[in-house]
Amino acid sequence: MQIRAATVTDIASIARCSDLAFASTAGRSEQRDVKLGDNLQFQILEGSIQLICDEGRVLGYISLWPTADQMFVDTLAVSPKHHRQGLGSQLLAFADSEASRLGLSSVNLFTKATMVDNLEFYQRRGYRETGRCDDDGFCRVFYTKDISPMAAAAPSRRLPALADFVAKVG
Repeated sequence: MQIRAATVTDIASIARCSDLAFASTAGRSEQRDVKLGDNLQFQILEGSIQLICDEGRVLGYISLWPTADQMFVDTLAVSPKHHRQGLGSQLLAFADSEASRLGLSSVNLFTKATMVDNLEFYQRRGYRETGRCDDDGFCRVFYTKDISPMAAAAPSRRLPALADFVAKVG
């Protein structure tokens, strides 16, 4: 297995993985599919999506980017038939490693409170809950994990700040 940067040729595989991973929490519609495709293309072009692959097959992905002093994980998805194989843990470890390499102090993310397995998953990997809020009818649960930055952080590639991302895909 390898973790590699996504390219635009991976959009269909990423969308399929997303659909399978979030099937019980996301409704299907053409509008959603178009928005997802645009969102994925933007994130790929910005270098924000990393894939975990086996023999060329996309098994899961993580979308992340640095902001101020933290790494923000927007999406973590693993195809359901590959759950409980450590792939999500490997992708989170990649996020931790990138945060450390870039000299960032934490990795932050949120999930839906109804995704109970996620709540336990993140806690077992050292994330602590920092808050909850209602967002458009969904209860969001926020998590953070402190990271030890490398002594001399390598120069980072420019990834969009969260506000830049939201403004573009909004």
